Amino acid sequence: MSNNQKIRNDNLIGGLTLIGAGIGWLWGAFFPGLLIGLGTGLIISAIRSKGEQSDTFPFTDGKKEPQSASNSNSEPLENRGEFLSSKEQNRAVSEPPQAKDIEVVWSRILAHQGQVFHQVKGQAFTYQVSGNALIPSTTKAKIYKSQFAKALEHAPFNKVSDIPPDVFGPSYVYAILMDPRIRQNDW
Repeated sequence: MSNNQKIRNDNLIGGLTLIGAGIGWLWGAFFPGLLIGLGTGLIISAIRSKGEQSDTFPFTDGKKEPQSASNSNSEPLENRGEFLSSKEQNRAVSEPPQAKDIEVVWSRILAHQGQVFHQVKGQAFTYQVSGNALIPSTTKAKIYKSQFAKALEHAPFNKVSDIPPDVFGPSYVYAILMDPRIRQNDW
């Protein structure tokens, strides 16, 4: 079972457990409702996974999942069960491989922590990286790597408001991603 299937099954079980608990609570029988919801979730998950071949990799026409730790990029994507959207395919063809790779950009961000950056209005700040989170010196808020990845898909930016609205900490994300030390003329 792939990680995505396991997550979907876990979400299904959890969701049905909560629904059962909620119905049980409304009827004054919380624990029986909880158990009924959990049991229903387990049964449905078992039925769903029974029809799936657990020893095959999704989208590969029944081919065995690659077992090597080096499930690397040397194999074509379709043989690894991965597919790119047309936007990603166009980007992969038109850009050098490192241009907007979050891992490359995140390594640049790591390399420049503690150095001074400037927001658009001139406020200077430094940042520290802790795991997958960046913490600017002027706030206690954490800006996660995923936020930079989300913004990076839309780079370059002309102004802070070009950062997608669902990205947390846009003024910091803009200041860091548009800094020449991080951009390195890749966008």
